[in-house]
Amino acid sequence: MNGRFVFWFVVLLPLTFGIGSFSLWLRRRFLVYRVDDAGVTLWSGRRLSWRKVRNFHFRKRLESAGPRITRVDIQFEVGRGFIAPDWLQNGDEVVQAFRTGFRESVARGRIRSSYAGRR
Repeated sequence: MNGRFVFWFVVLLPLTFGIGSFSLWLRRRFLVYRVDDAGVTLWSGRRLSWRKVRNFHFRKRLESAGPRITRVDIQFEVGRGFIAPDWLQNGDEVVQAFRTGFRESVARGRIRSSYAGRR
């Protein structure tokens, strides 16, 4: 968290009985609004090119129907964001567009995959 965010979070806490701080925290979550060829657009209107995406992590739910992605956590050069496919009508298409856009736009040397077994 940057200093400006912490300052306003602390100031709004007593002034709005926590509601202002809660809404500030929700806005800070950097929800992804659009994924396209140019990069990622956040709900705040901020556009980030694919070069600013440092890392991402898929969270999957294992059920009898097979693995399904429930969340994509994205780490940018400054900040983080996430995609919640369950909240979207075309969530699976958005996840696939994110994968494709990241792979096509980022240099091959930066792409690394790591898989961890579940215990």
